[in-house]
Amino acid sequence: MDRQSRHAGSWYEGSKKTLSQQIHNLFLDKQWGYGADPLENLDDREFDPHLIGIVSPHAGYVYSGPIASHGFAEVFKRLEKIDTIVILGPNHQGLGAPISLYPDGQWHNPLGSVSIDTEFIEYAKKYDFGSLQGRIGFERLAHVNEHSIDIQLPFLQYLYKGQFKIVPICIGDQSFDPTVSTLSAFLKDYISSHSEKRILVVASSDFSHEHNYDLVVKNDKTMLSYLESMNLQEAEQFRQRIRMTMCGYAPIFTLIQTAKNLGNPSVQVLKYANSTDIRPGGGYTVGYASILVRSS
Repeated sequence: MDRQSRHAGSWYEGSKKTLSQQIHNLFLDKQWGYGADPLENLDDREFDPHLIGIVSPHAGYVYSGPIASHGFAEVFKRLEKIDTIVILGPNHQGLGAPISLYPDGQWHNPLGSVSIDTEFIEYAKKYDFGSLQGRIGFERLAHVNEHSIDIQLPFLQYLYKGQFKIVPICIGDQSFDPTVSTLSAFLKDYISSHSEKRILVVASSDFSHEHNYDLVVKNDKTMLSYLESMNLQEAEQFRQRIRMTMCGYAPIFTLIQTAKNLGNPSVQVLKYANSTDIRPGGGYTVGYASILVRSS
């Protein structure tokens, strides 16, 4: 069964023309965005066989879009083509399986349609997830209203014209063990055994959500330092200790642990800001970061 976007016209523009223009403008944003449209700088590309994935925010484009543009621009500079994009997102709605893989069909939005990589899904159905086995679902319910995965697609479609397949994985059970440890082992096994495919992992997450601007900045900078040094156990302990309101911590930790499993990992924060920086006022602040993850 296909999925129609429920976020077009609200979280991002609702027509092909206006959405393409919105993404173009987000790339061009001189203050918070990348500063250039990658499609207009094709000679600036240097392909990188070691890029594993990015961390990308998932608020409405008027808020997090400029920050997201940094990660997607770097992906386009480094990857000539992508076969499969695995998008890990948190489950804000609480629906569906604890870990839900969308099973088949296509996802539609104003920029067109992208197909589910059913070969990946069949591999996952046969994989031994150990103690996580009973918490894995291949179903649609978790994805119907969830925005964290949907919000990533238009940037990728704009750059790659939809010439890729996707694997949406909605994560409600964000436990470090077994979820992060098991999913990262699974992704490492899949990537290693499918070297003929160019796979990108996108971890969808915003950072702190607080009414206190200074607290958001303080907590986010501490967490980003843990991520750049790849100290995931310390990052998880810090998150628990301060009850950090970072919504997609398991997707982030899973991506970085996958790179560590593959060997010689590196993590680079490309850009950080928050909703108050980008659109002052409102009294509520959410942190956003674009992060590059490699493994060589």
